[in-house]
Amino acid sequence: MEKIKELINLLLADFEIENENEIWDTLQLAVDNPEQYLAENGAEWLLEADPDGVIQFAVSNEIGEFMIVGDKIDEIHELIVDELDGALPPYPYEKKLNAADYIEWVSAELKSEFPELELIEIGDSYADTIQLMLVYGEDVPRIKELCNDLNIRCNKADEILKL
Repeated sequence: MEKIKELINLLLADFEIENENEIWDTLQLAVDNPEQYLAENGAEWLLEADPDGVIQFAVSNEIGEFMIVGDKIDEIHELIVDELDGALPPYPYEKKLNAADYIEWVSAELKSEFPELELIEIGDSYADTIQLMLVYGEDVPRIKELCNDLNIRCNKADEILKL
């Protein structure tokens, strides 16, 4: 549980968390009794589909409100812009970017405007959506290490959609 707490603290380093104790209690349930956690969250199917993915699902589920989740890149862009209080240019429709090109473009914009931040893909949505987070770049190596230890998918921007 300590690794899960460290991971979440790194992922949410720039957010105020009002229900922190509730998040820890719920994640402890996912660790101690994955069947009950999945049943309470309508995700019993995960035990058959990805039995090793319970912690990945639980982490994504519990911090989902802080994630950038979408299935269209222009929608994802709007969420990133909102998170950064409008400090990025509008989505460049004229460039006709595919998802990988968009990630490359927005990463360059972020590096220019917010060099301390890095965009990462985190967890598996188990759907046709992409789950991203803006985190401090200096924390990315430790985030990736913790995700590897916890069997949680985590990709840096230059790895997203290139697997």
